[in-house]
Amino acid sequence: RIPKEIQGRAGTESVLSRWLTDIPTESSQIDEAVDKVQMLVLKTYSFIRSQVCDQVELFAESFFKLPMMRRLEEDMAQIELTDDDTTTHQAHRDRLVEDINRAQESLVEIDACINRIQGF
Repeated sequence: RIPKEIQGRAGTESVLSRWLTDIPTESSQIDEAVDKVQMLVLKTYSFIRSQVCDQVELFAESFFKLPMMRRLEEDMAQIELTDDDTTTHQAHRDRLVEDINRAQESLVEIDACINRIQGF
């Protein structure tokens, strides 16, 4: 990542230097010079803004998001269910197992009906 950034900055510096040399210095071309300088300022501002945004994203990721995720993982590892919660979850699981068994029985009946119809 760092070599790419260094190469990108070198390319940007050469582009900026080229734009600076394109600005006319003669007094008869002052209007054109003003326009080019304004364009150069806007492009430079855009470049700086994108660089800062990239750095802010990296900063936020490194110093806020990752530590917060580590703490969250630790806190979640320490969570224990109460007896009421365990009972409720077990009852829900039992109901789901019954639903699955009923669905499997229905599937067997449907398969048998399909086989009878195809055999007819």
